[in-house]
Amino acid sequence: MKIKALRTFSHYHLGTVSQGEKRDVPKEIGEALVKLMLAEEAAPVKADLAKSDISPAKSKTGGKSGNKRGADSASKDTSQG
Repeated sequence: MKIKALRTFSHYHLGTVSQGEKRDVPKEIGEALVKLMLAEEAAPVKADLAKSDISPAKSKTGGKSGNKRGADSASKDTSQG
């Protein structure tokens, strides 16, 4: 049975399950979590399957670490005065 967590919870066998996380669980455990309103039964959606075929966009590199003083060799040659 596949479930989607409605909120974050901890389970003895499953461990910590985050809100919105989808997992395959044994049928008995899944039914109990649904009755406790911690999760809902999740069926595979065709849109989710189509998204998995598309490769993710290349993430940008850099960020704050690239803006540090002396990060490139050109700034080392100039004096800071």
